[in-house]
Amino acid sequence: MNTTYDIFISYRRDGGAQYARILQLMLQQRGYRVFLDYDELTDGIFGEHIKAAIKDAPVFMLVLSEKSMLRCLNEDDWVRQEILLAIQEKKHLVPVNPDNKFDGFPEDTADKTLPKEIREQIGSHQHSEIGFGQTLGVTIDLMIKNRLVPTLGERTSGEHVDVDYASAEESLRRQDAHNRFMKQLGFGGVLAVILIVLGSCLWFWKHQTSMEEHNTLRTELESKYAHLNLQLLPDLSIPQMCLIDTMLTNMTSVYPDSIWMSQFEFTRGLWLGLKGEPCAEEEKDMPMTTVSYGEIYMFLSDLGDMTNLNIELPSAEVWAFAAHGGSDGETTLYVGDNEVDKVAWYKGNSNGIAHPSNGQQGLDPNGLDLYDMSGNVWELCNTAFDDSGAFTICGGCYDSPAEEVTVASRKAFDTDAKDSTVGFRIIIRRE
Repeated sequence: MNTTYDIFISYRRDGGAQYARILQLMLQQRGYRVFLDYDELTDGIFGEHIKAAIKDAPVFMLVLSEKSMLRCLNEDDWVRQEILLAIQEKKHLVPVNPDNKFDGFPEDTADKTLPKEIREQIGSHQHSEIGFGQTLGVTIDLMIKNRLVPTLGERTSGEHVDVDYASAEESLRRQDAHNRFMKQLGFGGVLAVILIVLGSCLWFWKHQTSMEEHNTLRTELESKYAHLNLQLLPDLSIPQMCLIDTMLTNMTSVYPDSIWMSQFEFTRGLWLGLKGEPCAEEEKDMPMTTVSYGEIYMFLSDLGDMTNLNIELPSAEVWAFAAHGGSDGETTLYVGDNEVDKVAWYKGNSNGIAHPSNGQQGLDPNGLDLYDMSGNVWELCNTAFDDSGAFTICGGCYDSPAEEVTVASRKAFDTDAKDSTVGFRIIIRRE
């Protein structure tokens, strides 16, 4: 017979569950396919899958534990319904009396009656007495020989066959532990899938939100700086665009509608942030120094690609024009004033260190709101100093005496040189 199950085991959960489970284990070890709805079956529920399993299995095995038949007086009792269906389907009935504890059928009452076919069929069949102790294996094998082989035929036992109750109970314990582990693993897998799906949804939502914020900021900045013809690369990050906004906000017009110059010396925060690298909070406003002309040239070229702007070092001529206040033509000795301490960090007041270039250090700018053009750090210009190939640096530094931080202070700086006293400021040139 081509069936899913050989044996259906019916049992009373109270008092019969452990017997039924041991029976299932012992029979499966001996090659039989056994249906036992241990995890799902509950009183009062007689599901379609139970009916299907009874109809499918040739043998109906009933565990007659103590008081197991008492509730069969009730019409909705699931054991009663299982027995009646098995009788109706003409299944081979095998009543099992575990440890000889079966206490018989209940007496009918005025309003409750045990179906006579249950009394007749279960009562007329020989009860297989199974000893759930050291003789467990022997009594199981005897039942198989006398009650199952004639209907189901012989089966081939597995590699491991328990012979007594203690070993069977240990096998059942290991089986339960394995099942718990697999359920936990399954639950963990489902949970992992749920978390992955939720994470993907969250990532997608954040990504969509981020893209919307990104596109909104890009549009706003291009509109804000339309006078410069700003066009930002689509792959710039929001932090990079915010830094570009800061940089452009701090530009001041030197030649109307053609050249703008940064109010401050170019900072480490801008340099590292635009390159996508971290910068310590205490260093972000410090002038960017110790970089060569070539490194600055390549950086400004990349920055031009990011923004579609002509970003350059100023020439010495443009630097001087800006230092003198542009068209106002300031004639002060230092950039912005004749008193050095009002406008410059130099050897006399700097304590031998560079200061933040952010306009917040108490010094005054010149008429174009340009800070630190005298002192703090030398500023590299895109003009040859002489025929040696060196470039011009202007304005002196924090380690210069007062006479070297004037508007006219100039010095040569080798192309490949790097120095902690030399930085730069930028201009934007629009044709």
